[in-house]
Amino acid sequence: MNDLSGEVRRLCVALDTEDPGGATPVTRDHAHRRLVDLVTEAVARAGLDRLYLADRGATSGTHDQRGAFYLLPSGVNEARIVAGLTGELRLALRRRNHGLGPGSSLRLRVRAAFHQGPTRVADTGFFGRAVDTVHHLRDTPEVRTELHRHPHADLAVVLSAQLFEDVIGCDHRDLRRSLFRRLLVPSADGVGEAWLSLPGADTPSQTRPYRGATATPAYAPTPPAGH
Repeated sequence: MNDLSGEVRRLCVALDTEDPGGATPVTRDHAHRRLVDLVTEAVARAGLDRLYLADRGATSGTHDQRGAFYLLPSGVNEARIVAGLTGELRLALRRRNHGLGPGSSLRLRVRAAFHQGPTRVADTGFFGRAVDTVHHLRDTPEVRTELHRHPHADLAVVLSAQLFEDVIGCDHRDLRRSLFRRLLVPSADGVGEAWLSLPGADTPSQTRPYRGATATPAYAPTPPAGH
C-alpha cells in the first residue's frame, strides 16, 4: 500500500440511510443511490462541491462500509461546512419526503455524523482514528434509538464533542446550541460524549433528554470535576 499523504487533520462526514426494516440487498442499493443523490444536491446548493477531497463510495477500515463518506481538505471553515451541509440536507429531505407519512417505506431518513482529526489518504482508502470515530458516531445505537423515538424527524446530526465546541455558537442557524443535546456514546475506551440534533423533531424543551444525557439543557455548562 502506498501512502499518498501523511496524517493531516481533516473534517470527516459519514452518512447513511435509516433502514425501515425488512430491507434487502436490492432496496439497500436503491437507498444508497438515493443518499448519494441527496448529498450531491445538498453539497451543490450549499456551494461546497469544490471543497471535497473525496466523496461517495466505501472506505477501508474496521467500520461498516455502507453509506457515504466524505473528507474535506485541511484548513476549511468547519463551521460553514457543518452548518451549510446540515441545512441543505434538512431542506432536501423535506422536499423528497413531502406528503409521505412517518410510516411510509418511501421516506428517506438520514444519519449524518461530523468529526475532525488526523486522517491518512492511501491508494486503498482512507484511514485514521478520525475516520473510524465518525463512522462509530453515525452508527451508534443511541442515535438510531433517538431517530426511532422521533418519527417526524428525517435527519439526525451527530457532532463529536471536540468539533461541537469548535463550531457551536458561530452564528449559523443550524449550529445553535439550543438545538443540540448531549449524548453519551459507548466506545472501546469507555463512554464518550457527542452532541445530537434532530431537525424537525419536537424542540428540546418539549422532549426528554437523550439517552445518557443529564436532565439539564444542552446549553448548561458542565460542572467542574469534584463539584
